[in-house]
Amino acid sequence: MGPESLTLQRSTNRLQGRIQADGILETKAMPKKTIKGNDFLIPKDIAALFGYAPTLKTEDDEIYWNCMERFVKCVEPQDVIEWLWVKDVVDLSWEILRFRRLKIDLVEIDREDKNATIEWEREHFDEPYVDFMSGKLTPRDTADIEARKHKQLLDTETDSVKLLFKHIEEYEHIERLLTSAELRRDRILREIELRRDHMGRRLRAASDEILDARVQAPRIAAEQSV
Repeated sequence: MGPESLTLQRSTNRLQGRIQADGILETKAMPKKTIKGNDFLIPKDIAALFGYAPTLKTEDDEIYWNCMERFVKCVEPQDVIEWLWVKDVVDLSWEILRFRRLKIDLVEIDREDKNATIEWEREHFDEPYVDFMSGKLTPRDTADIEARKHKQLLDTETDSVKLLFKHIEEYEHIERLLTSAELRRDRILREIELRRDHMGRRLRAASDEILDARVQAPRIAAEQSV
């Protein structure tokens, strides 16, 4: 398998379900049964309004519904309007987490692709190359072979900076989408607070708790691995 095939194979799995150019996200169906937890129940008519979990193929819709359960238990919505508000806040919180993750994936997917190519070149250091002028296979010289054998993976902080600035336009675009989601979430929470003050505070607290927990989890895992 050549470096292009290896790169394609590795990146395809990571890229499935990412944001497409037209902004359409492929979603997975909501379970046919009414969503239940220990004492968690979404009424059938509300579940029909909720429809699909807005999860990508690379995301776990069970985690999404677990987040929904936490919000519902915290807020205890009383009517359809409050249920829809809860759904909006959960969806936007989920979207915020996705955009935060994609900013990292933007660099890490490219790093994996390039490191896959480097690893292939290390293993096939004396592989002849095609001369574009003649179209013939040409043996590599000694210097080229040694360079391929000892080429370093892109695992340093300097490499991360270079990869980030290579994708700076995409990064800034994701940042704008993230800011938009955060503003929409805050606007909905303010509307809720005008209707039912304690509900708005509870929703904001639950959303902040989930967002903060998802940010802290990778840090804790990293510290435990040291």
